[in-house]
Amino acid sequence: MKRIITICVLSILMLSGAAHAGMNIPVAVNPGPSPSFAVWIKLIITFHRPKTQCKTGFGICFDVELGTDKLVGSGSNFCPAQARISEAGQLELMVSESDLQKYENGSTLPYFKKGSVTFEDSYTFSETVTRLLGVAGPVTIKPGSYRVVYDASAGTYTIDFPI
Repeated sequence: MKRIITICVLSILMLSGAAHAGMNIPVAVNPGPSPSFAVWIKLIITFHRPKTQCKTGFGICFDVELGTDKLVGSGSNFCPAQARISEAGQLELMVSESDLQKYENGSTLPYFKKGSVTFEDSYTFSETVTRLLGVAGPVTIKPGSYRVVYDASAGTYTIDFPI
């Protein structure tokens, strides 16, 4: 009889522990406690003005690509990039120097080498990109000049946009 009671008590304890462990507890991924914990998403960028249907001028247009493989947008028509929300709550956009050299034969690279870029048009992310970034509302890059930081060890350019 003691064995049956012991088995029943152990079963109840195990089942209640499994039920507690299975509770759905939300975890905030973005913004993380530090930039190293924020999740990068992959983007395909066209560095042209949205007002010209992303065909001419210097600006920024986005399209999202999901997955973990090498970005297929690498080449002359599109430039792969990564984006995330930083610890400071800003949109952080990172582009590799090698991809900027491949994109339209490097025509956009001089804009980044100046240390700042200026966008004349605003651009609002799609709902898909906003959701992937973990932001509740729309994310818009406003017209203005933004500082570009070059990381020589990684060969990347990073721009922070207030959102």
